[in-house]
Amino acid sequence: MGHAVLKEDLAPPPGRFRTEMPVGDILRRARLHYDRSIADIEKAIRIRASQIEAIEQGRLDELPGRVYAIGFVRSYAEYLGLDADRMVRLFKEQSAGVVKEKPELHFPVAASESKLPAIWIILFSLVAAFAVIVVWSYMHVEDRSMVTEVPPVPPALQAELEAEIIKEAEARIPYGPPAPTPAQMASAVEAPKAEPGIILNITANSWVEISDDTGKKIVSKVLKAGDQYFVPDSPNLKMSLGNAGGVAVTLDGEPLPSLGSSGQIRRNIPLGRAALQNLQTGLE
Repeated sequence: MGHAVLKEDLAPPPGRFRTEMPVGDILRRARLHYDRSIADIEKAIRIRASQIEAIEQGRLDELPGRVYAIGFVRSYAEYLGLDADRMVRLFKEQSAGVVKEKPELHFPVAASESKLPAIWIILFSLVAAFAVIVVWSYMHVEDRSMVTEVPPVPPALQAELEAEIIKEAEARIPYGPPAPTPAQMASAVEAPKAEPGIILNITANSWVEISDDTGKKIVSKVLKAGDQYFVPDSPNLKMSLGNAGGVAVTLDGEPLPSLGSSGQIRRNIPLGRAALQNLQTGLE
């Protein structure tokens, strides 16, 4: 396993962030630190293995283009829990003049497609459209008739309308018991119930992997600060973390002790209810 890339290795000196280590080497060391193969990375972030190898080995001229290469570096860094913005900025500086945009192809337009219609065709179309509008307007004007007087409402219909108005007015008169007082309303409000189950509250970016007793992975990715993950209720689940200090666990709404410090790697943490209730900080 290669040398681990820690946050201290990537901390920027005073002023602008700069390092002589290639971005590909940083990503490769972080991958080896988390014991991930290139096949694992290809499956997780949907980037071909050949392109991941090109980034790690500095063969930047084999990448499809600068825009795509920057996107690949950002996805790779985010998956490993690194500072993606710094990795992208460093990659731009190191790849200047190496990764170039692919040339755009411009095809000539056929002469027949670029010419405007003949002037007599345009004039004929305008005259025809004007004639259609004149004929349509003339036909509709003849069908119109001016209403000079509104006929009175029949007495029977007038009586029915007045009865309906009276019924609507009576329906708006308030009846029934008086409105509840503020004290009654306050006593009727129930206290909020705690959220049941096991919940992971992500306070800082961290790689999270949860698997069952057969080794099948239920989740294996980087969760970001502010995310929540509801763990299935199963006594045989285990969890590994790339940043134990960035993951807080609640059991039926009650917070559990811290799983570790910031940047600490924890593996095979039991996620059963009984195990979490007896959880002690620092146990592997």
